[in-house]
Amino acid sequence: MTWQRHTAWETALTPEDHTALSALLRAAFPGPEFEPDRSWPASWARKEFRVWLTDDGRPVAHLGFERRLAGTAAGDVLIAGVGDVAVAPSHRGRGLGSALMDALAEVLPDAADFGFLQCREEVAGFYAATGWTRVPNPTRHLRVRDARSVVEGVFPTFVRPGRRPLSEWPSGLVDLRGLPW
Repeated sequence: MTWQRHTAWETALTPEDHTALSALLRAAFPGPEFEPDRSWPASWARKEFRVWLTDDGRPVAHLGFERRLAGTAAGDVLIAGVGDVAVAPSHRGRGLGSALMDALAEVLPDAADFGFLQCREEVAGFYAATGWTRVPNPTRHLRVRDARSVVEGVFPTFVRPGRRPLSEWPSGLVDLRGLPW
């Protein structure tokens, strides 16, 4: 099967792109987070860059990232916070998730020092198998419901090299300076 790869900055997306991506994200993440005409949930940071794959013109896999200077004890680090990683339920098990990660690996060196993501434990193995390295860093971020700054170490945290090698990833607290992805 051949998929068509798309990459775009958020500002280049059309209303039709948002509607199509929202349909994919709502199928992958059932619940009230995604609205029919908006391809980002109100409770997470809006993505700045998108990668998606289509089958017959319809989005079947997606990820997005937002670049941000994260604070660390070693100084600021430019990260691409990855989120909304999704594969349509009808297309799972076909290598689309790996194809998304390959596409991200191609754009990441031009975008940020490191890719950064947090996930549920049940999908951590996927990220480890597709080039991400699990790190023990606790993170600080804003909590949506009350805009309070909280420190957490609950979710597995992964990074991957962008402009800088993995050996330069700092230890200790990572302040995301905003909403999580």
